[in-house]
Amino acid sequence: MSIDLAERGLIAISGPNESGKSSIGETVCFALFGRTFSVPPEELEKVIRWGENECSVTLEFSVKDAAYSLSRFLDLDGNHGAKLCRAEALDKPVARGVDKVADALFGILGFAYPEFVESLYLAQREITTPHPHSHAVRIMAGIAPLESVSATFAGEITEREELLGELSAQWESVDTEIKALGIREGYLPALEDRHYRVAQRRDRLAGLVDSIRDGIRISQRNDGEIALAKASRGRYTVFLLLLLALGLLAAGTWALLFYAPESPNGMAVAQWLANNVPGWSEEKVSWVGFIAIGLDAVVLLLLLLVARVNDRIQGMRAEASSLSTVLGQAREITADDLQTDEADEREESEEDVVNEIPDVAVERPSSDDSWSLRRLLDRGKPASRFAEDIGGREAAWLQAHVDRFDERLAVLDDEIAKEQLRVQEAMDLVDVLNGLTDKREDVEERILDRRLGRELIAGAIVHFSNKFNRDVKDLVGRMLPRFTDGRYEHMKIDQDLKVRVFSNDKRNFMDLEEVSSGTQRQIMLAVRLALTKKLLSRTAKGKQFAFLDEPFAFFDEERTRRALHALADIGDDISQVWIVAQDFPADCEEQFDTRLVCNRDSDTLIVST
Repeated sequence: MSIDLAERGLIAISGPNESGKSSIGETVCFALFGRTFSVPPEELEKVIRWGENECSVTLEFSVKDAAYSLSRFLDLDGNHGAKLCRAEALDKPVARGVDKVADALFGILGFAYPEFVESLYLAQREITTPHPHSHAVRIMAGIAPLESVSATFAGEITEREELLGELSAQWESVDTEIKALGIREGYLPALEDRHYRVAQRRDRLAGLVDSIRDGIRISQRNDGEIALAKASRGRYTVFLLLLLALGLLAAGTWALLFYAPESPNGMAVAQWLANNVPGWSEEKVSWVGFIAIGLDAVVLLLLLLVARVNDRIQGMRAEASSLSTVLGQAREITADDLQTDEADEREESEEDVVNEIPDVAVERPSSDDSWSLRRLLDRGKPASRFAEDIGGREAAWLQAHVDRFDERLAVLDDEIAKEQLRVQEAMDLVDVLNGLTDKREDVEERILDRRLGRELIAGAIVHFSNKFNRDVKDLVGRMLPRFTDGRYEHMKIDQDLKVRVFSNDKRNFMDLEEVSSGTQRQIMLAVRLALTKKLLSRTAKGKQFAFLDEPFAFFDEERTRRALHALADIGDDISQVWIVAQDFPADCEEQFDTRLVCNRDSDTLIVST
């Protein structure tokens, strides 16, 4: 059925027990929030009337200048539906579905079910102080958002502490891996320096080996070429002497014939030429001079050729003698030059190492043999046979030591490669360790920030809680005298919302247990209304209604009259006050704007205005 109610004022609901008075409030509560105070959410189907399979309700309400229509449906199969519409557009729902309607209503009303039952809706129960730590009271005090943020921070702190533990475990694991590698400070540079020294010694010996072998080849080649050059020089010398003699003879003959033809020698030479040279005449004397000049020129050329051959022989002897220099350098090799770095690593005294030449399989020629070969080479004597023997053995002995160095260098190369891998692995782990350290410091900083945030929020919560208690105390202080006819005007409310009232008669504050049960209910009703006003000032979006189910239980008629008088002027923020009671005093000063009468024998409400 549809009920038209006065938009403002007191709405009375009366009737005998079990006549359905409380069901009106539960119906309104179910329409708004899909649940009631008396039925647990898991047993919601109990709101369906006995013998019926389903129930539905439509509630029309307005907030500020907007009118709404809210419909809700429930059946025994658990199907629960809801639809919220603007009153002028019923075919265009604002929200459809239980959850979406709940979200939309919270935006419209500014509160949800917990706040509603702790303030605006007083179900049929003992009137007690709301629990100080209930969500509704926290919302009224304005600390619910702060507590939500604080709880979020607490959760984040827990998560980050767990993450910090994981990071610390990872850090310890990586640090253990680094320590397990056993990287020694400066070991890799020492290996590389050792490799450099060994390579230098090896390269020096290898250079001597190559020089000796080159010297041997040069000596062998030059000995043959020197022999050939000497043979050529001998032939050139014979020709030179012959031609020189002929040239001197021709020059002497020409001189006698030209300068002393009348002398006995000149005439004898002329006579001999005439008898032995066909066609000889005095006119041909100049030919003899020309022959002498030609022979002298040839002699000069032969002299030059012999000199060139001599220079070449000297050059080849000098080139061959370079082997002597190399052999001398080889003989200057000391024991230190032949030591690999193993000698540096031995725990021996310096005296034990001096002159200790490592043994090799190849025998080195004696110093005397080497010296004899060098003297032959320095003197330019043929020495290829000795050079091949003595120089070859010297080169083989040096090569044996080069092979030793090569073996050691191979070992060092392997050690350096392994150490480089270990050092690189350690560097990579150190990078990981530094990254974990940075992450750990960042997480620790975030934890500190959130702990500081929680401390600040805790201070703000204390501030708002104290302000909330003062505001509630002031509100109750204004309403309490009207409920108690001025007998109680002042009260104290602690952090747990425990109430103490000031008795004008006893001139002192009293615990609630010290006053009568009726007075206790008057005080608690004032506290409940004060909390309601606090909620309205904090979250509500417009004027609201209050539903009080049996608030005057155990009140005598006088207390009921004073309470009704106080409720009639509760304030503009509560436009409607629904009051449920079995009956009301007949001579009450306050007139109800709407009266609903319930009857056990009728399904129809009696409405009077």
